[in-house]
Amino acid sequence: MKILMILASEDFRDEEYNIPRAYWEKNNADVMTASTVPVSKGMLGTTVENDLLLDEVKEGDFDGIFWVGGGGAAQYGDNQTAKNLTKKFISAGKPVGAICISPRNFLKWGILTGKKCTCWNGDQAFGPLAQKAGAIYEPKPVVVDGKILTAEGPESAEEVAVEFLELFE
Repeated sequence: MKILMILASEDFRDEEYNIPRAYWEKNNADVMTASTVPVSKGMLGTTVENDLLLDEVKEGDFDGIFWVGGGGAAQYGDNQTAKNLTKKFISAGKPVGAICISPRNFLKWGILTGKKCTCWNGDQAFGPLAQKAGAIYEPKPVVVDGKILTAEGPESAEEVAVEFLELFE
């Protein structure tokens, strides 16, 4: 099983990367990273040398994709490559996950319309945004709808790791 983790160039949330990756690798997943830059920097100091640049990623090379959150994840909201790549994974019936701020990109890309979802909601804005976009906001740490997993933030990283892996069964 090959999982691709997408990181912001800067200010990704370290725990949302480190905890799932460690769990998935412990459970025999091959994990690779991609971003718009060769080296990504986390909010708490984690530095990751990415395996690929985002525009080099081919959906067919991976079994699932996971978008790490943190303030920097907003950089992908208007990124057409990111949007198209995620839609290819969904069309292929592969697991797609997003945590923290990353589900807001999913919302913007129209892939949560009619779907149950969650997101970091510290500013209380996600619920109304989700409703306006036709999504069904559930204020829970992790929400799964079909092969799409969304999660609130770093405190849900362990649950995310377990539940995302279950989507491959």
